[in-house]
Amino acid sequence: MGLSEHEQQLLDEMERRLYQSEADVVQTAQGSHTQFNLRSLVLGIVLGLVGIGVLVGGVAAQQLWLGVIGFALMLSGALLAFSKREPVLPANASAATSGGPVSPASAQRESFSDRMQRRWDERMEGER
Repeated sequence: MGLSEHEQQLLDEMERRLYQSEADVVQTAQGSHTQFNLRSLVLGIVLGLVGIGVLVGGVAAQQLWLGVIGFALMLSGALLAFSKREPVLPANASAATSGGPVSPASAQRESFSDRMQRRWDERMEGER
């Protein structure tokens, strides 16, 4: 059973609104991406591991103050590892917005969600 002309128009309108709202959600989510600073992440992990070692050493030696220092080192390592973040800026924003071809070097830097969004946009352009 086919759709009437009015039902087809309603379906097309719903589809357009879905694509618009989907694009808004993707755009909002892309603006809030952050990436861990690799140096602070590694330094924080090393500091946390040293803290665990000092904590275990303090417990083994039955020295409360050494255990507290180890715990403080662990905590500061965890805070250091997870607190410093850098905003992610799309490196290929000009190529993606101009509609031009994306070079292989910029495609490797492109995140998975960016590639999927680009492919989706290309498919939608092909259907029009």
